[in-house]
Amino acid sequence: MFECGLTIFKTEAPERNMKVLSLLILMTFFLSFSCRKGNQDTVLTYQVRRSDFREVLSTSGTIQAVVNFPVLPPRSMFGQMTVIRLAADGAYVRKGDTICVLSVPDLQSVYERQLSTIQALEADLKKKEADNRLNTGLLEAQLATSIAQFEIAAIDSLRMQYAAEYQKKLYELGIQKSAVERKKTEKKLEATKKIGANELRQINMRLIQERSRLQSMEDQLKAMTIIAQGDGYVTRTEAPEVTIMSLQGLGKLGGPVKEGSVLFMNSPVLQFPDMSRMQVTTQVAESDFRQIEKGQNVTITVDASGELTTTGKVNRKSLIGKANQRYTESRVKSYEVIIDIDSCHSKMKPGLSAACDITTREVKDTLFIPAMALFKRDSADVVYVLEKNAFVPVKIETGETAGSFTIIKSGLEGDEKVALSEPPEKLIRKTRMRGESRDSVKQIINQ
Repeated sequence: MFECGLTIFKTEAPERNMKVLSLLILMTFFLSFSCRKGNQDTVLTYQVRRSDFREVLSTSGTIQAVVNFPVLPPRSMFGQMTVIRLAADGAYVRKGDTICVLSVPDLQSVYERQLSTIQALEADLKKKEADNRLNTGLLEAQLATSIAQFEIAAIDSLRMQYAAEYQKKLYELGIQKSAVERKKTEKKLEATKKIGANELRQINMRLIQERSRLQSMEDQLKAMTIIAQGDGYVTRTEAPEVTIMSLQGLGKLGGPVKEGSVLFMNSPVLQFPDMSRMQVTTQVAESDFRQIEKGQNVTITVDASGELTTTGKVNRKSLIGKANQRYTESRVKSYEVIIDIDSCHSKMKPGLSAACDITTREVKDTLFIPAMALFKRDSADVVYVLEKNAFVPVKIETGETAGSFTIIKSGLEGDEKVALSEPPEKLIRKTRMRGESRDSVKQIINQ
């Protein structure tokens, strides 16, 4: 007879022991059969001991921060923005690093046209200034000539007392003409200066406006290069998916933001996660979803961080309403479960995968055995307890069953070895089962 005693030990992660124990039982069971070599009396046994019973639901998910500080793109009034360069997902950046470069082709072309407009206005301003100086100079020279002519006429008037009457009249008219020409030139010069100054003022005002627009465009172009405002890890984001209809058919916008993505709806390009508060987002099937409740303990393992292990609790569960589930023929429903992480480690970064063992049920200090150690005799649940060189059938009362183990409410003390397969009749001791009458024993023996 082949015996194998298997013991459950209390450790920091008893749910993992349950998995290892189940695997060990199966391996030992098959090993015993492969090593029989014709011995049909080999019976594999299991050592019963008191321990904590846990039912564990294993799933995997993605680590994410509870709070994220988004990096929003600048507002653009010149069309859609395209991502040219983007920081890697999970990268550590320092203050002043370039984390995103965007491109707006329409903005660049409008900026170049605006620059040409300003250059043309500056050239026009210079031309107007030169024309004004020339016209003013000509009028000032004309005015000086008129003044000179008036003064000459005034000198000639001294000779009028010796001239004839008609000559006096001519001298008087000449003086009056010079005075009129002088006043006319003075008014023309004054008007020319005012008109020229007004034209220059209008051009300068327009230049101020156009340069202001140009500065705004330069600021927008500069804002297309996004700089980190502090040190920390950055993660990429995912824009909401939108289905659009066009003449070419249905299409989609949105999804993961990456190089080449077209931004819309002012969605963030990156985010800085708060590393002090982390959680795991996982999805479970409908059959497992019903077993999960808020507050259940969870053991979390992150293999990418050197098998870092920590604990957490179920925060909430909710139905996922993804579009790919709505528009597919699959009837499998997927649910989302959020798990809060108790203690965050510096190696625990957003985006990493995490294995989660959710304790859905737990019974402290109890007896449980593999389900394969249970048998039916006379419609009663029995186990075969090894006593010396024979097996004694013992009637038991069972409790909850989880996976491959069943809780024993009564019938066993906790130090027994039970058979994992039904022993041959010659190895079963013909005696009364615990809790059975003599008539029941006779009936079993007659069988």
